[in-house]
Amino acid sequence: MGRLTLVDGRVLDYEVRQSARAKYLRMQLHPDKGLVVTQPLGIGTRQVQDWVDSQRTWVATTLDKIEREIPPATSDSPLPERLELLANDESLRVIYTPTARKNIGLDYVANQTLTLSGAISNPEHCQLALRHWLRGYANIHLGKQLQQLAAETGLHYSNYSVKHQQSRWGSCSSSGNINLNAKLVLLPPDWVRYTLIHELCHTVEMNHSKRFWALVAGFAPGYKAIHAEMKGAMQRLPEWTKSG
Repeated sequence: MGRLTLVDGRVLDYEVRQSARAKYLRMQLHPDKGLVVTQPLGIGTRQVQDWVDSQRTWVATTLDKIEREIPPATSDSPLPERLELLANDESLRVIYTPTARKNIGLDYVANQTLTLSGAISNPEHCQLALRHWLRGYANIHLGKQLQQLAAETGLHYSNYSVKHQQSRWGSCSSSGNINLNAKLVLLPPDWVRYTLIHELCHTVEMNHSKRFWALVAGFAPGYKAIHAEMKGAMQRLPEWTKSG
């Protein structure tokens, strides 16, 4: 275990993993695992420390990017005041308006507001309404992007659906039906693009073989970094997104 002090004063602990297969020093910054440095055999501790220190600018830039892309859910309120739909670069102020109606109605004004009106006294009912709206929103926007990427890549799917999966961003059946997670619209655009390409590639290779990853790399050359950044992202999303 080592410790790196960035130029701006932030202190970051990092893990060093020795590897007999590695030929060069390398590092990865995971949102959930932190900074991990791979140390080849024959490389001394002092050399590792000096090399890590030389990468301070990259670490600071990457750390800023991770913190910016998935905002932490720090509010004590079970309901959001804003929806950050990063996939479409759209930010909505969420308004809660109590009325005499017995259910909850939603009024969406693009790039401005999402208003919940009616029986809003129960937070769980509001969360359910928000998830229902998010699924409809995602169905439109993810479907449009999937169609565009299918045309761009020449990969064909049979059908698609949008659901609220709890652990997977997407899946593809042997018949070419693609399922996408509604929460994808809360992620950065390049993460969404990679996920859709990943599932489209499964219409050709129903596995994670070398042929599959080579196909993905042909359409998303930087997929490895995105794949690593996405680990743990589901758990960092706001609480209201995580049920049903």
